[in-house]
Amino acid sequence: MVLNYYMNIIDTSTNLKDSSHDNSIENIPLFEIKPVEYEIPDSLTSDIIFQSVASVNHFKHFEICKKINVFAMGESTKRALEKIGIYSTTPEIPGSSSLKELLGKKLMNRKFAIVKGLDGLDEVHNHVIKYGADVENIVCYKRKRFLNYMEIREKFIEADVVIFSSTYAAEIFFENIHNANNTMSFICISERIEEYINKLGYEAKTINYFSSDLLNEIKKTI
Repeated sequence: MVLNYYMNIIDTSTNLKDSSHDNSIENIPLFEIKPVEYEIPDSLTSDIIFQSVASVNHFKHFEICKKINVFAMGESTKRALEKIGIYSTTPEIPGSSSLKELLGKKLMNRKFAIVKGLDGLDEVHNHVIKYGADVENIVCYKRKRFLNYMEIREKFIEADVVIFSSTYAAEIFFENIHNANNTMSFICISERIEEYINKLGYEAKTINYFSSDLLNEIKKTI
């Protein structure tokens, strides 16, 4: 597929990405984010992990971040924290596997708080427990499907490239939107999402979503 100025590229992320693409990429989320009431840990926390941009956007108690270690799952989450003046440590490759490697195995006597969404990934949670630390989840949002996808489906008819930033978006897309007669390329921001789509029987490729030239990244990939 040859990339041209008229190619229809749709990004399904719920986060509006800072862009210099002259509106070349259209953002169409496939679900909405709703806040959830939560409680913060009673005892002293040594480390806090933010698993997504939504976890930053719906967390309200950033004062606890001042004197503890702060980790972000990926670059977009790191940038969301930076906007409110909080520095975080992030793995070079976004995702649970890389974050587990970053945390390492010497976790005894540490207490983690993991800020996440309802039904969010538990890989880091399980890793922390496995290597002797205490952990408490802070669930501050939930993802909610739209009631109807008929209008959204129409917007994808002419799509040439679809970008997925979560397996949840991919799940919704292939259940409610995808037409097997359409020829389009599927792009992912992580290998985990790519593997999920491959298991559904479709080809997908992973790109550097945080490149300063995302359009060129897409061109090189497809």
